[in-house]
Amino acid sequence: MSVYEKNDKWYYAFMLFGIRKHGACRGCRNMSEALEYEAEVKNEVSLLHRKKRDESEIITIKQMFDEYLTYSEINNKPQTYKDNRFKVSVMRKFFGDKTIIADIKPADIERLKVLIVQEKKDSKSTFNRYFASLKKAFNLAIINHRLNLLNPCKLVKAFPEDNYKTRYLTEEEEQRLMKELPPYLKPIVICALTTGLRKSNILNLKWESIDFKMNFIEILKQENKGHKKIQIPLSKKFKAELEKIGIKKSGYVFMSHRTGTHYNKIDNGFREALKRAGIENFRFHDLRHTAATRLVAKGVDIQTVKELLAHSSIVTTQRYNHPTPENMKKAIDILDSF
Repeated sequence: MSVYEKNDKWYYAFMLFGIRKHGACRGCRNMSEALEYEAEVKNEVSLLHRKKRDESEIITIKQMFDEYLTYSEINNKPQTYKDNRFKVSVMRKFFGDKTIIADIKPADIERLKVLIVQEKKDSKSTFNRYFASLKKAFNLAIINHRLNLLNPCKLVKAFPEDNYKTRYLTEEEEQRLMKELPPYLKPIVICALTTGLRKSNILNLKWESIDFKMNFIEILKQENKGHKKIQIPLSKKFKAELEKIGIKKSGYVFMSHRTGTHYNKIDNGFREALKRAGIENFRFHDLRHTAATRLVAKGVDIQTVKELLAHSSIVTTQRYNHPTPENMKKAIDILDSF
């Protein structure tokens, strides 16, 4: 029974359309009156549900993604926003601009999986990036329009990813790489190895962000992927490279003498240097992994490494707490000494 009596008063308790309602049946003296009262409350909940449903039925895929891109442009970096625009263009074509978002079912998202991974031949991790954007777009629409609508992405699973595979430079590989780097790339790579900064932070580094008196680099939270301000001590090795460049008061640190603009694309030059050095399966981002791995290997505590890398979670940092071949050999030497 959904109505009950307690201390000579009548109450209702029920769940309808996922909404739990509980309260007093005001003025009711018996079960019959309490049931009538409850029926009125259920009718109000039903009317509210239909109103929300009607609102969701007029929101289209195009409107949802337009609102998402507006959010992305304000809250993300230009490159991230550009990437999101491309993903949205693919998904809008797949779902159809005029499709009502309330009609999108989990099965439709499963078909998107097939499109991305099997037909477009992209990786499973690429689908996960699409999936994250779609999930965020639905959440924004539901919140902004106060829709009584279940996000269909909640009933779909992303592909599992191996996020813990870490590649780092050995000291011997670093020596080979340094010999093959063109002059403009060497200080950029040294910056990565001595700060652990992301490529975007390095290429967008400005002289105003470097305090030579206190010897630290400051990255503001709006400039950082994790939206967290960080201060990194300036190493002697990187400071020496900056002095070779010629310290200035303002502007970008890494400028092209040929074009007069700052470097924003270095991937081709870096790949060619890796090829000449005979280093395989390595990306620029792995220089950040290298810095983190070396810190942990030398006994720097995980919390300090977390702060230097500006990780939002200690779990992300702990993936660098893995044994290096050098440390494993030292461990065996210790056992061998007994």
